[in-house]
Amino acid sequence: MMPNGRIFLKSEWAPISDYWPALSFSKMSIGQYLSKEFRPGRDILIYVGTSGPETENPEHKSRLISAIVPEPNQILETRRIIPAESWAASVEMHGGDKWPHSLAVVRAASIEGPPFPLARQIIPRAYSAFAVGAGRGGVVEALDDERAAVMVLPVRELPLNLTPAVQAYLQFRESVAVDLPRDVRQEATRMANRIIDRVKKGGEERVTINPIRSAPLFTDLYALLTRIWRQKQGGRCALCGAPLLPGTENPMMQASADRIDSANGAYDDTNVQVTHLACNWAKNKYGVAEFEEWVDAIRGVDVTTEA
Repeated sequence: MMPNGRIFLKSEWAPISDYWPALSFSKMSIGQYLSKEFRPGRDILIYVGTSGPETENPEHKSRLISAIVPEPNQILETRRIIPAESWAASVEMHGGDKWPHSLAVVRAASIEGPPFPLARQIIPRAYSAFAVGAGRGGVVEALDDERAAVMVLPVRELPLNLTPAVQAYLQFRESVAVDLPRDVRQEATRMANRIIDRVKKGGEERVTINPIRSAPLFTDLYALLTRIWRQKQGGRCALCGAPLLPGTENPMMQASADRIDSANGAYDDTNVQVTHLACNWAKNKYGVAEFEEWVDAIRGVDVTTEA
C-alpha cells in the first residue's frame, strides 16, 4: 500500500480464505464503485466481521479480520471463480445465488489475531457508516485518524490458491499491462467501442472474450485488441502485412477489427485480427483469394495465368 493509499472496508461473514477467495456482492453497484475508486498497489480493502449470526466464529464478530487487494477492472461471475463446493454450499444455504458478482482477490493478508482488533475501537465512525445509507451492505472508507489506526495494524501475508479461471484471467490482463503508445491505445479504444455498437445493433452477433465475465465488455475487448496488435501481429495488418498506422488521417489505412470467419459472430482470440479498413472491406466483399491476388498485383507480382 502506498503512503497516499485509501483504506476501504466491507462487512463480511468470515476472513478471506481458499474456501471463498473472492470479494463478492449482491449489488453490481458495489463492484462498479470499486472499479472507479480502488487502485491496486495504492489501496487496500479490509474485511470487517458482521455482528450477526451469519458470522459463526465469535472471534470474528465486529472485528477487523482480513486485508485484501482485489482486481477492480472486471466484475466476474462468483460461481466461476470460487471452488465448486463453496458455491454449492452457498446456494443450498441461501436457496439461490445470493452473491452473483465478485472481484478476484490477487493479494491477501490476515490481520493478527485473535483477539482481532475491535472495529468500534479502531474505526468507530466508519463502522457506524455500515448501518446507514450506501454503507448498508456496501463499502465505506476509513479516513484521517481511523485510516492511520488501520495502517499500523500487524498483518500476515496469506497465499491464496486461485482457481484456474482466475489465474487465466489475471494472466490475460497481465499480457496487456505494458505501456503502449497513446495513438495505439486510442485506436484500440475506438475499435472496442465500434464492436460494442455492432453487437448492440446486430441481433446475431455476440462477443465472447472472457468466459468468467458478467460486466460490460470494453475492458476485455481493449485487452484483446492491444494484445493482437502488439504480440500476434507485431503492429502489421493481418491481411496485407503492411504496418498499421495509428492516428492516420487516411481512412483507407485506419485500423479495423476484422472477424476472420465472418459467419462466426464471436469476437474472440481465435476469430479476430486487426487490419487496414480498406483491406477488411476488400476481403469481405470479394473474398480472401481475390484480395490476395489484388495485393500481389499491386506489389508488381505477375498474376496473369495462361489460358
